Amino acid sequence: MQYDFWNSNKTWALATEKHVPHPEALPGIRTSSVGGSKDFLLQTDLEQPLTEKSILELGLKLENRKVTSDFNAEQQQGDQWVTYKNINNKLQYNELIGSGYAQFSNKGKKFSYMLGLRSELTEISIEDRLGDYQNKKKYIRIFPTLNLSYQFNEVTTTQFSYSKRINRPSLWMLYPFNELTDLNAQFIGNPALNPSYADVLELGLLKHWGDLTFNPSIYYQNNSDIIQMYTYRNTDVFYTIPVNIEREIRHGLELSLLYNPLKWLQLNAELNGYGFEQKGFYLGQDFNFKGNALTGRFSTQAKISTMMNLQLRYNYTGATTNAQSHTWSVHYLDFGLSRNVLKDKMTITLDGTNVLNTRKTKTLTTGDNYIYNQLSNPNASRYRLTVVYRFNLKDSQSIRQAKSGNRN
Repeated sequence: MQYDFWNSNKTWALATEKHVPHPEALPGIRTSSVGGSKDFLLQTDLEQPLTEKSILELGLKLENRKVTSDFNAEQQQGDQWVTYKNINNKLQYNELIGSGYAQFSNKGKKFSYMLGLRSELTEISIEDRLGDYQNKKKYIRIFPTLNLSYQFNEVTTTQFSYSKRINRPSLWMLYPFNELTDLNAQFIGNPALNPSYADVLELGLLKHWGDLTFNPSIYYQNNSDIIQMYTYRNTDVFYTIPVNIEREIRHGLELSLLYNPLKWLQLNAELNGYGFEQKGFYLGQDFNFKGNALTGRFSTQAKISTMMNLQLRYNYTGATTNAQSHTWSVHYLDFGLSRNVLKDKMTITLDGTNVLNTRKTKTLTTGDNYIYNQLSNPNASRYRLTVVYRFNLKDSQSIRQAKSGNRN
């Protein structure tokens, strides 16, 4: 059983000047955002061996999330402040997900398989507490899984899998208003957004050569109701909103390499290259498009001493293009450093994300009568210091940290 919550209270003051065709100071804008989330998770799992080679697994999960968000924007008019473009939203979001699964696996000398089935019942209620907006959804989805594995010898194994997956929209995509920091461009959430679903087929090979592990795989992914960003222009303001479009087909190749050249050093590389074809229309916008994409991750783990470990990770997302926009490549560096002290009773960990502050998104959007450039830097460098002290825990035990229960 797990319960976690967060609360957020933010205010902004925005001053804007126009420089062309002549200098002009625009009226001031101020915003206030008060939000909170309460997440409850209850889960139970059973693993029951049936024979020496087969296992039956059963599980139930209940997830409940309640989110509130009050957002208000005001513009200065003389000594008074008035609501700016009717942006005064009080959102209440309730999500209840009940799920159960059954999974049977059998491991033979060379051939192994796993069959699984998960069912989810989802109820969602989204409404403005002023009574201006209300949307309720209730649906049941079935998610089958099949994994097959055949071991040719001690160093070579082939694997095939099929799974059906769900990708729920992030909370910021559902908020009608998040932040107003630019009078020329505004992101608007879509409370009516639906999750997307994917049927995934994958064929992989696992090969060991001493200190080197090679794991290539090819895959096919059929996505329905995919989430796409739609940008449109209204007078002098550009609006971006997430919408569902009909479909996306992906077919790609994944490569994973794990190399241990020394006992204290581990190197890992992951590459994913795929082609895609998107289909769909939204308010007259044609989203039909074909393209390619590449992502990668390169990491190293080094044991500096018996008590200290270092981890570095380089993340890369290649340039991508869709029917409306072109996004330049993004790359950033993360690190982690941990040290055991007080005879291994205490562990001190320092980790950083985007330490070089290079995680910036540059996008060019083209419309019927405009070209729109945008540079976004939502998350600068972040650092975290964690201290764990163990009173009676053994080395194999660890403290369980709370995680967001019902995302994806």
